[in-house]
Amino acid sequence: MLERVDLEALLTAAEELHFGRTAERIHLTTGRVSQTIRKLERHIGTPLLERTSRDVRLTPAGRQLYDDVLPPYSTPWPNGTRSAGRTWPPSASRRRTAPCPRTGAPSAHRS
Repeated sequence: MLERVDLEALLTAAEELHFGRTAERIHLTTGRVSQTIRKLERHIGTPLLERTSRDVRLTPAGRQLYDDVLPPYSTPWPNGTRSAGRTWPPSASRRRTAPCPRTGAPSAHRS
C-alpha cells in the first residue's frame, strides 16, 4: 500500500532533483527519502529515478508517474495543505518560474 509520504518524496525529488533539498522540504533524512523512493520503485516494478554520485534524473517511467500523479495530488487537502504542516502551493519565494531544463518538471528550489 502506498502512503502519502511515498508520493510526497517522489514528487519533491522530481521537482528538486536533489535528495538533500528533498529531505529538507519534506522533513525527512536523505537516507529515508532514498529508502522511500526505492520502496516505491519496488512496488511499481521499475526505476523512477536515475541516481549517480553527482546527479539525479527522472526516468521515463518516473516522468510519467510524476505527470499522472501531480495534478490530483497538488489539489489542496481540505485543510489547505499538501502534506502535514506545508501549505500548497509553495510560496513564490520558493518557486522558480522556469521548469527544470533536464526534465521539464517544475522546480521549487531557490534560484
